[in-house]
Amino acid sequence: MNTPLRTRLAISAGKLAAAASRLAGRGEGMIIGGTVALKISPHALEDLAQGRVAALVSATNGKTSTTRLLATAMSQGGPIASPTTGANMTEGAVWALATGAPGAQAVLEVDEAYLPRIVKETRPKVVLLANLSRDQLDRMSEVAMLARKWRKMIAENPEVLIIANADDPIVVFAAEKAKKIVWVGAGQAWTADSSVCPECGTLLSRDEKTWSCSGCGRTRPTPSWNFEWKATKGKTSATAVSPSGEKFDLSHLSLPGRFNASNATMALAACSELGYNLPKAVELMSTVSAVSGRYAIVQSGALKVRLLLAKNPAGWSELLDIMPPAPTPVIVMINSNHADGRDPSWLWDVPFERLAGRTVIASGNRRRDLAVRLLHAGVDCVVVEDPFAPDAELPESVRKLDVIDCAATYTAFQKIRVGALEGEVDA
Repeated sequence: MNTPLRTRLAISAGKLAAAASRLAGRGEGMIIGGTVALKISPHALEDLAQGRVAALVSATNGKTSTTRLLATAMSQGGPIASPTTGANMTEGAVWALATGAPGAQAVLEVDEAYLPRIVKETRPKVVLLANLSRDQLDRMSEVAMLARKWRKMIAENPEVLIIANADDPIVVFAAEKAKKIVWVGAGQAWTADSSVCPECGTLLSRDEKTWSCSGCGRTRPTPSWNFEWKATKGKTSATAVSPSGEKFDLSHLSLPGRFNASNATMALAACSELGYNLPKAVELMSTVSAVSGRYAIVQSGALKVRLLLAKNPAGWSELLDIMPPAPTPVIVMINSNHADGRDPSWLWDVPFERLAGRTVIASGNRRRDLAVRLLHAGVDCVVVEDPFAPDAELPESVRKLDVIDCAATYTAFQKIRVGALEGEVDA
């Protein structure tokens, strides 16, 4: 790859800045490294891409896990350049390409709002579009507006193959005019943000397998790939079904929950289009047990916790399903810092009623807002400023647990993860 001198110098400067950031204890240096590189060479991303980008992954929820699953599956063909954390804006893309193996194919996670720019500059072979729902409206704008930006992006890049979730009407609206598209019936558990047609505003009709609009006639596309999920008497089964009818058992994934099996189905469809061995892809994806701290078990203070991340009603709705059943207590931490989104009113849309029958430790800088929401949900809670402090007043039921689930918004999650990296063990 013939990278221009200016970009090579920019990357060298970025690496120095990243190293200084790490030495100063200010994180892993990916963002500052990418920022410095782009300041010196504004075209660094385009220069580094040059046919290397196999896939971009974007969604409101699950893009980090889907990216890790896809990159791991594709590693059967050699080294893959991919972010090791959720750095998903332009700076993160630059850094993943700059620090990956020279010439390696890349799988990049991309923030929904940044996707049009990054598609234009990297010219990927494949773009995965999994879901769109409400998230940080102060930054991301309204969901339908974002879908229209995606729709324009796809029209301007007709050579890119789109792999899209047929069960999300907002994603379908964004992707339906693509020249090359593979539809995946990946499921959509959260439908509150796609209750009306994005084209005409008519209330959508739904049943277990499909959706349609009586106003403009838009219907769920017929998928080539299908995801099947069954949960009966505490047992679950997850299967991805290919266009030819071949079935791939996803029940043995190490990552928990329906949503991660759905993510794996999207990744498997991408592997198929990119020419990888699919049974080997499933085998490799099953080795992924934690993703950028998600689902990892870490020691934080006197407690050992399984870290869970959720940022919006759709994500929380899925996350509540993988928590242990009552009466096992859990920790829930809600912050409203800039990276979380300043407005926590979305708490009232989360079905916290599912936590009934157990004690919830409410923490984070919006712990009192959470306590009010849990009160109205009929859930017992104890408000604790820092549950990991040595003098924290925790119920005995919490202290008795070998491992307790800690579900948190982004900045609370990151504080625990970064502070406990030395004590991290596999989930």
